[in-house]
Amino acid sequence: MFLWLITLKIIVDLQRKNEELKGKLETMAAAALNGNNPSEMDNYDGQGEEPVKKKPPPRLFCDICDCFDRHDTEDCPTQEQMPDSPPHTTYHGNKDEERPYCDICEVFGHWTDTCNDDQTF
Repeated sequence: MFLWLITLKIIVDLQRKNEELKGKLETMAAAALNGNNPSEMDNYDGQGEEPVKKKPPPRLFCDICDCFDRHDTEDCPTQEQMPDSPPHTTYHGNKDEERPYCDICEVFGHWTDTCNDDQTF
């Protein structure tokens, strides 16, 4: 009879633990449906433990402006972007006249044979 009482106590304890775990599982499933992670829930069982606090997100900092919380370095408004295409010509000369162009420098303004560029490719 003593062995029967111990077995019954073990079964009751296991059923209680099973019910507690089912309750936690339902809470986690409800949190997932609401878009929350289980780590964002209050992870304590009422035993005097404090809830887990989330770390705040890192602050924005701009290395160029040397300022916090306004924008990131990649989004800095003073950072000049290189245009995808070269700027339009501002030459307003005679269109029948041939403009000097250098094949070495790839710029207008002087001829290839008068280029003083020391680099060879």
